[in-house]
Amino acid sequence: MHSLRSSISKRFYTLKLSSERCARQWSGQYWQDRGDVNVINCRDCRKFDQARAACSVPFGSPVRKCVTAAQEANLHSLDGMDLLEIGFGKHSIPRRLVRSAGGTWTGIEPTLPRSQPATLGTGGFGHVAELAFPDSTFDIVVGIQSIEHWGEPLPDPDLEIGHEKGLAEVFRVLKPHGRIYFCAPLYLHGHEMFIAGDIERIRGLFDPLPWTDVVMEIWRDRYEPLERCLAPDGDFSTWQDVVTSYADALLDDIRANRSVSIITIKARKGEV
Repeated sequence: MHSLRSSISKRFYTLKLSSERCARQWSGQYWQDRGDVNVINCRDCRKFDQARAACSVPFGSPVRKCVTAAQEANLHSLDGMDLLEIGFGKHSIPRRLVRSAGGTWTGIEPTLPRSQPATLGTGGFGHVAELAFPDSTFDIVVGIQSIEHWGEPLPDPDLEIGHEKGLAEVFRVLKPHGRIYFCAPLYLHGHEMFIAGDIERIRGLFDPLPWTDVVMEIWRDRYEPLERCLAPDGDFSTWQDVVTSYADALLDDIRANRSVSIITIKARKGEV
């Protein structure tokens, strides 16, 4: 029942969103510049309700609330754009925001049947390492909590996996100076670099392709006065198998002292 209530709440919340409304709420600076990244602490977030000392996003876990806030902050002002979403859910916020701005939305999802391929303007089967679209098709490509999983095996063994191939395909289908927006959890699951919170290694994914204006944000870096968010036991139990390049002491420190955060990655396609 809790999941059903959350789904219904997200549906109505998403239906009320608009590009214009988000642009108004997220105008001005809400982050702190830490040099290598921009940091958004919970107290500074536009979704923080000072009176209740709570997040005003009405659905989802603390991390899901943060993912929603970050999308609203970064995906408004998409007027007339063609957007591709890599991995999409039932109540896609990018779909709602780009359509409310008069743009078009296309979504791909590798878990859908191959018999339902995505076409321009619709959602359907597709995989980031094998995008079935011509060069220079989209103004923006987004992925909401998907990039951390690009290196994982898929049910279809014929699909190539990995960040290098995926980002090359994203680069190919972007129009000149097109942009990307990805978000992923840190200290939770997926590729070991995301579990370890290795910002420099994540940044290194964008070499050697000529991406420009690469900006990374950390949301929920300081969560007080909201609650700390730990990796569930189901995710934590996979760390020993997934994490091979980092010391066990780092995992112990993360488990003892860190809270799950969100990293967002923005960049533009540079000249080839």
